[in-house]
Amino acid sequence: MSLSFLFLLAPLAHAADPAPSAQGNEPMVRPEPERKQLPPQTSPAPVETIDYVTPRYEPAGFPLIGGNSDIGFQFGAVGTLTRFDRDVRPYRWNMDLVLAASIKSGPDGAYVTQQNYLWQWDVPGLFGGKLRLNPTVAYTRTINAGYYGIGNASSGEPPGGGDAGRYFQFIAAEARVRQLTRVVIKRPFDLMIATTIRYVDPRSYGASRLELDAANIQPDGSPLARGLRPLGHAALGVGFIYDTRDNEFFPRSGALHQTGIKFSEGFPLDADVRYGQASAVFANYVPVGGPFVFASRLATDFQFGNVPFYDLFTGGPFITIEMPGGSSGVRGVPVGRYSGLIKAVGNVELRGMFFGFKLLAQTFHFGADAFFDTGRVWEDYSFRSKRDGDGIGLKWGTGLGAYLQWGQAAVFRIEAAYSPDAASENPNFPIGLYVADGVMF
Repeated sequence: MSLSFLFLLAPLAHAADPAPSAQGNEPMVRPEPERKQLPPQTSPAPVETIDYVTPRYEPAGFPLIGGNSDIGFQFGAVGTLTRFDRDVRPYRWNMDLVLAASIKSGPDGAYVTQQNYLWQWDVPGLFGGKLRLNPTVAYTRTINAGYYGIGNASSGEPPGGGDAGRYFQFIAAEARVRQLTRVVIKRPFDLMIATTIRYVDPRSYGASRLELDAANIQPDGSPLARGLRPLGHAALGVGFIYDTRDNEFFPRSGALHQTGIKFSEGFPLDADVRYGQASAVFANYVPVGGPFVFASRLATDFQFGNVPFYDLFTGGPFITIEMPGGSSGVRGVPVGRYSGLIKAVGNVELRGMFFGFKLLAQTFHFGADAFFDTGRVWEDYSFRSKRDGDGIGLKWGTGLGAYLQWGQAAVFRIEAAYSPDAASENPNFPIGLYVADGVMF
């Protein structure tokens, strides 16, 4: 059993922002927080006036202390700095910084289990409000990333039973530089262009599920798990956004719909890794009385071509999200638990901000949510693969969470999700714990 713990110490500055997610063996700080969906410059929320005019800075920061029996002792800090001025919405600019690592003792001494570093800017309101830029530089490395095989019926039981050890793990390292460019067409429609350069260096453990699948040569001469070597990737994504949300920080009404296509080329070329994908995310927010909001989302992703194994459990038209498992997919299902060319995830939430107060001249609001997530993958477009199993095959997770909004721009959440699939990592405690910034969608 993996025993997890996490503490957030007193704030360094004036607000809260990006924080880690923790679930068993997955990285506790994800390099790409979902909050950065590049929302439009829209009207304020109906519940209270949001001040976009008064010139001011809203800094924030939290030390992080946490870990579990797999990754050892985690430490680091997350911080954000937001500038409000000139009625630019949702802010004049914002900068996020994440620095985190974990250390665990072993037979040969202490070693670094995970590293996560992120530097991200978000600058709306350029060229008269027509252009918004969101550059990001990130690096992450973990020695216990999850890989359970291909298909919706992949097993979480190691051969012979007993302790899985490193059987469902691999070493994942990735450096990423990404630029999101959003151009207003005619509100609420925008054009999005996503350019990404990354270097990925995955490594398998001996006799692991990944090593076996990489050696499993298919009838067409390709390995079942492609991409087990150092590779560079250049990707270009283009698409459209329809955004009528009342505000970015905690939407209470409106919709956020995203559709796009992306093409990725792997280097060197002889690795034969190149693929495309078409993705769509449809999110709606409906006030249902009092402080409550009913939020729903449908996310689909269709990949084609020679996709590396580590991209088969991700999706999204512009920002890469984990799906179906993980903090941005079906909560409770471990990241990497299911992989395939086709992925679909549905989420429903009842959420709300219930009360607020002031402390040391700072404004706080508390809220909560209840959620249900479901989804599945398909290995290929035949929809008859034996690796997908029989029947509907839906994976699901459900749980509760709490929100803390500190100041205007920072929303912090913690969620606990039950899923039968969480037993893959914690057989005696099938609960996923997530600590992150912003609402999930």
